[in-house]
Amino acid sequence: MSKSTLTAVILLVTILQAHAQIGVMKLVGKNTSNYSMGFGGFVKTGFPVSDGSDLTFELGADIFFLNDGYGTADGTIMCPLKAGYRYTLDGSGEGFYVEPQAGFNLVGITSLHDVNGQQVNLHYHGVVFAAGGGYLFNWWNAPFDLNLRYETVIDHGGSNNFISLGISRFIRFGKRSAGY
Repeated sequence: MSKSTLTAVILLVTILQAHAQIGVMKLVGKNTSNYSMGFGGFVKTGFPVSDGSDLTFELGADIFFLNDGYGTADGTIMCPLKAGYRYTLDGSGEGFYVEPQAGFNLVGITSLHDVNGQQVNLHYHGVVFAAGGGYLFNWWNAPFDLNLRYETVIDHGGSNNFISLGISRFIRFGKRSAGY
């Protein structure tokens, strides 16, 4: 068995058993070209409010490393807490959906070096807005969510913006009247 096949199998088993929720993301906008791809983990849950929609809550941690030439772990970390409303387009609770979210960034730290080579840590909090969509499906009686979203964290007139692609084994509380 090749290393990539073994890695894929281990990742799949981890997702199935641990309800893992992971994502890869890219900072976009002004002054973000020196950041590498970011990654994050999150816990997302939902409460059905109708056959085709859920009220969602999400707590995450997103990390972006800065390629600044110092060979250190400079970068940005954000920990947003968000609430959202997910609506499946066919009204079934599965398939394609749209989801606006709003919340607050609990922890935000950007670590970098100034022109003198000294490390500087900038701390921030702020309002979070996100808009996304995705596809909900069942695999081996486990609900999965493949999603794409745009998110912005606003603080002191500036913002961190990123695009995220994630997959999760969705944790749902409550049952739909349609039996999903």
